[in-house]
Amino acid sequence: MLNNQTKNSEDLARNYRRRQLIDATIASIAEHGLSKITLAKVASAAQLSPGIVNFYFKSKEQLLLETLKEMAQEFDSHMQTTIATSKSPEETLLGLIDAFFDPAVFNVRKAAVWSAFWGESRAREDYLKICGQKDKEFYDAIHNLFDRLCVQAGMSDFHTHAAAKGFEGLLERYWQELLCSPDTFDRSNAQRTCRGYLQNLYPNRFEEAAVIPSETAIRTLMAPWTYMNKEFFELEVDRIFKQNWLLVGHISELQNPGDFMTFDAVNERAIVVRGMDRQLRAFHNVCRHRGSRVVRDTKGNCRRAMVCPFHGWTYNLDGSLKNIPAAKTFSKLDKEDHGLVPLDLEVWHGFVFIRFGGNANSVNVQLKSIEEKIAPYQLENVQPLSPEFREVRSVNWKVFHDIDNEGYHVPIGHPGLHGLFGNNYFDSAVGGTGYSYGHIQDKPAKQWSVAKYQKVLPRYDHLPEENQRLWFYVGLFPNAVFEFHPDCLGYYMTLPIAPNKTLYLERYFALPDPRPEAKAAQYLSKRINDRVGFEDESFVNWVQEGLQSSVFPKGILSSIETGVSAFHQEIQMRLPVGRLDKEPAAGTVAQLNDSLHQG
Repeated sequence: MLNNQTKNSEDLARNYRRRQLIDATIASIAEHGLSKITLAKVASAAQLSPGIVNFYFKSKEQLLLETLKEMAQEFDSHMQTTIATSKSPEETLLGLIDAFFDPAVFNVRKAAVWSAFWGESRAREDYLKICGQKDKEFYDAIHNLFDRLCVQAGMSDFHTHAAAKGFEGLLERYWQELLCSPDTFDRSNAQRTCRGYLQNLYPNRFEEAAVIPSETAIRTLMAPWTYMNKEFFELEVDRIFKQNWLLVGHISELQNPGDFMTFDAVNERAIVVRGMDRQLRAFHNVCRHRGSRVVRDTKGNCRRAMVCPFHGWTYNLDGSLKNIPAAKTFSKLDKEDHGLVPLDLEVWHGFVFIRFGGNANSVNVQLKSIEEKIAPYQLENVQPLSPEFREVRSVNWKVFHDIDNEGYHVPIGHPGLHGLFGNNYFDSAVGGTGYSYGHIQDKPAKQWSVAKYQKVLPRYDHLPEENQRLWFYVGLFPNAVFEFHPDCLGYYMTLPIAPNKTLYLERYFALPDPRPEAKAAQYLSKRINDRVGFEDESFVNWVQEGLQSSVFPKGILSSIETGVSAFHQEIQMRLPVGRLDKEPAAGTVAQLNDSLHQG
C-alpha cells in the first residue's frame, strides 16, 4: 500500500514537472523563435536548473518533439470532444467554430509556436508528420461533415469539395490574422463570419446564423446591463445557482450522529445531517407544517431528532416525520407523506456539496481532470484552522470572478503575491477545469510577510517534491475556488443576494501539524492572502462602479485572460440572452432567453 502511494506521488511529480517544462518551452518558442531556443532559456522560463530539464528530456530535440506532440494532442482532443458530443452535421460545424476559436487553443502564443514548427517541418520529417497528421485529421473531419450536408441538400461532390475547402481557407486565414494583428483581432467577428459562410451556403440548414442578430454571438465579455438587470439576475439564480452544485462545508464538522450544518443561499434553506446509520443526508430546512426553519443554528448536534422551534414537529435524522403535537387535530394526515424534502448531496474529497435542482454532472466528474494534482493533500483528513469568514459586499457576484479568473493583474495589483512568485505564475486549464499556479521563488521578496514565509516554510512529508513550494488554484463553476498551499488549503466563493449584493465566504484548513514552523507558515500565508483580498476588494469595487459608466469597455482582453472569457461563455451557454449588447425591454428577458435557447 505504502509502495503504491509512493509510486503514485512520484508519477504525479514527474507528470507535473513534464507539463511545466512543456509550458515553458511553448512560452520560450513564442518569445525567441524555434531556431534560437535553448535548454537554458527553457530552464529560465520554468525557473529551474538546466540539469532538471536534462533529467526529464535527454536533449533539446526530444523536448521540442514532445512539445509538438503535446500541442497536437491538445488541439485534437479539443476538437474531438465537440465532434463526439454533437449530433447533426450542422450542430457539429457550429460547435467546431466555437471550439476552434476557444482562447485555450486559439491564442497568439500557440499560433506562433504552430507557425514555427510548420516553418521547420520542410527540413524535419518528424515535425511534418505530426503537423500534417493533425491538419489532415481535422480537415478530413470537416470534409466528412460537408459530405453529409451536401448529400442531404442534394448537391454535387464538386460543391462538397469547394464548400469544405472554402471553410478550411477561412479558418487558416484567421490563424494568420491573429499572428499579424494580435492587438486588434476580433474573435467574435471571426466566429460570426464563419457562421455566415455556412448560412450563405446552406440557408435552410443554418437559419439561426441569420435569425439571431450578430449582437447575440458569444461576446468576449458580457455587457454591463447583465450585472445590474434584476430579471437577468433572477435567471442566474434559477438556472445557474439552483441547477449546479454548491459548497456547504467539510466532513470534519459532521463526524458524529446528529452533527449538522445549515446552508442558506439563493432563496433556499438546506440542512446536512449525519444520521444514526452514519450516512450524510441533505434536506430542505423547511418544516412541512408552516414553512419554518426546522433547525435554527448554523451548525451543532441535534442528538437523535430535529425539532421545529415553531410548533414542535419532530423529524428523525433520516428526514422522516417522527412526531406531531396534537396529532388528532390534523385530520387524515399521513406522516409518511410529510417527511423533510431531500436534496442531492455529494462528498468530494471531504468537501460537502448540495444541489437544489437540475442534473449537472457530479463534482467528481467535473473535477476529474485535476484528481492527480489534489490527491497528495489528503483533503478528507484536514481540520478547520478558523471559523468561516462571511461578508456581504455591495457588488454583483460576477465581478468577483472577472477579477479572480485572471493573473494578468498580479504583477501590478498584487505586489506581495508577485514577490512570492516572480514571473512564475500562470493561468491555464486542465481538461476544461480552470487551474492557476505559481512556484515560490528563492529570491527574497521585499514585503515582510512574504520574505518570512519564503524563509520559514518547512517541508511536508505527504507532498511530492514538486509541491513543496507550489501554490495553485482550482475553479468550480459557478462560484467556488479551491486554493492549495504546502502549509494549508482553503476555499472562497460567492453567493448572490441581489444584482448589487453578494455574500463572500472563505475558510482555511490544514492537516494536524504541531511544528512551530508549520504554524508560522500558516500564519504568514494567511497574512499574504488577507492582503491580496484587501487589494482585490478595491478592484472589485472600482469595476462595479465602472459598470455605470457610459464608456465601460466592451471586453478588451489579453491572450492570457482566457479564464475571464471562459467564465462568461459558461454563463452565456446557459443564458444566451447574456450575449446581447443592449438591455432588453423590461419584462422580456426570460422570454427572449428561452427564444434564443430554442433557436
